Amino acid sequence: MTVKLDYDYIEENLILQDLTCALCTDPLLEPVCAQQCGHTYCRACITASFRRKSECPTCRLVLTLDDFHPVYTRSFLNQLNQLLVKCKFCSEENIQRGNYEDHAKMCSKKPVSCAAADLNCPWTGRHNKLEEHMKTCPLMQVRPMIVELKEKMKRQTEQIQFLYTMLEKISANHQETCKEDYSGEAICDVCDESCSHNGSNNGLHYCPQTDICQKCLNKYRP
Repeated sequence: MTVKLDYDYIEENLILQDLTCALCTDPLLEPVCAQQCGHTYCRACITASFRRKSECPTCRLVLTLDDFHPVYTRSFLNQLNQLLVKCKFCSEENIQRGNYEDHAKMCSKKPVSCAAADLNCPWTGRHNKLEEHMKTCPLMQVRPMIVELKEKMKRQTEQIQFLYTMLEKISANHQETCKEDYSGEAICDVCDESCSHNGSNNGLHYCPQTDICQKCLNKYRP
């Protein structure tokens, strides 16, 4: 399983075979190893392989994914992290793979999204243009109001859930003491429209003192 990367390896043909994955043939990412046979793969590659067949792709030993454990050998991980790469966006070379994430955060040519992407702002552009966009982004300007409204809606949803829970308990307690037949015509206490219960069973007790029609129940029930 080849993972799309934002960098290219420099002099990839000189990279030791022991540092590469037998499945994707690229240098290992998140290497995992099976102790039973000693074969090592990228975590994503071996996971994809096991969706097809539960065996080591190299020696065909029957295994499970739980038999593969992360490689923690410091010298081995250091060799992987020290591999030199070239950024696909700014073409800067000789970046150690282990330091690429730090480079990517500051890369002036790497495409980034607006901080209001979670509010569906469609803008993407270079990192060095982000600050300029943020100053004029309409969603960033109203973000405080949107966040406040979301919090208010969350609180109201929790309040509605609490009130409905209380209503169910009150209805259950009333049903134990009420002797009236709840079938037949009634007036909904919410919408004031005539409704017929006809023995419906939706979790609430009905009688002349407590009437909520099915329409309102479906509309307001959490």
